[in-house]
Amino acid sequence: MLWSVEIHSDAEDLVRVMAKMREWLDARRIAPDIFRHTVDGSSVTIHLQFKVEREAIAFAQAFAGQLL
Repeated sequence: MLWSVEIHSDAEDLVRVMAKMREWLDARRIAPDIFRHTVDGSSVTIHLQFKVEREAIAFAQAFAGQLL
């Protein structure tokens, strides 16, 4: 089973937000199975999937995301 997390951001902050996410993941040696984003005008939805529930929960909490 995969655990999904969605994060919403402004498109103009995408580079900064993704860099922070990468730093957070690397520091914890976590590799999500899926990492994709969708731009819709001025907003971005970032979608990640994790194999481990606690990793998904921690990531969602760290980035004000939603566990789906």
